[in-house]
Amino acid sequence: MMDSIRQRVPFAACYSICVLVVIVGLLVSASAATHSPERDSAAIGTLQNAITALGGANVISSIQDCILTGSVAYSDGSTKDFNWTIAGVEFRRELDFPNGGSSVFFSGHGSPAWTQNGTTSALNYHMARANLPLYLPPYVLFQELNNSTYTLKYVGLVQLNGNNVVQVHVSDDSDAVGTLVTPQEWYFDPVSFLPLEVQFRQPSNENAADYVNAAYVFSQFVLTNGVLISSAISYSQDNAPNRTVTIGSVTFNSGVSQNIFNPPQGGGQ
Repeated sequence: MMDSIRQRVPFAACYSICVLVVIVGLLVSASAATHSPERDSAAIGTLQNAITALGGANVISSIQDCILTGSVAYSDGSTKDFNWTIAGVEFRRELDFPNGGSSVFFSGHGSPAWTQNGTTSALNYHMARANLPLYLPPYVLFQELNNSTYTLKYVGLVQLNGNNVVQVHVSDDSDAVGTLVTPQEWYFDPVSFLPLEVQFRQPSNENAADYVNAAYVFSQFVLTNGVLISSAISYSQDNAPNRTVTIGSVTFNSGVSQNIFNPPQGGGQ
C-alpha cells in the first residue's frame, strides 16, 4: 500500500503543476489582450500620411504649446470671440456666449473645471478625456499616433457626403470610461490625406454613457509656421449644425505657463 501511494504522489504533483501553468498562461494572454490595443498597419500608415500632409512629423513634434484665437458664428447669427490654449495634454478654452457672458473650460491637470460668468464648478475627469483639441488635427493626430494606449483601426474606403474618403477609428480603450468617451472616427481625403472630418462623443458631466454625437468638418487649410491649419471648422451635434469656428491667428511655442490650465482657487477640487 505504501509503495502505491509513493507512486501516485509524483503524478499528482505533475498534474497540479500542469494545471497551474495553463492557468497562468491564460491569465498572461488575457492580460496581454487587455493591455495591447489594436494598432493595425493600415491605420498607422494613414495617420502617418496625414501628418506628412499637414506639415511633417519633425515640424509637428516640435510644437510644445499653441494659442488659437478667432471667432465663433452661432446659429442665431451672432459672432463671438474665443481664445484656446494647448500645451501637452492640457488645455484652456475661453469662449464668449451669444446671449452674453463667457465661459472657461480648464483641463486642470486631472481636475477639470468650468467657469461660467465668474462661477467655477468642478467637473468629472472624463470631461477632460472627451475634450481633446480635435480642432487642431496636426497636433492631436501626432499625439494619438505616438501614444501606444490608443487603438488605431483602419476601416477603409467609405462614402461621406457622396465622396470617397478613408476612415480610421481612434480610441483610448485602456478602461471602460475611455471606451465610452474617447471614440473618434476620422475621415481623410484619399489622395491628399488631409483630414476632412472627425466625429466624436460629447458626454454629460454626470454620466459618461450619456452623450451626443458631435463632429468637426475641416476646410480652408492655411500654412502657419510650416503646419497646415484648418481656418474654417463647422461644428455640429447629432447632425444639426451648431456653430462655425474661424481661426484668425495661431501662435506656436510662446512659452505658455502650466498655471493657466488650473481653475481659479477653490474650483476643480
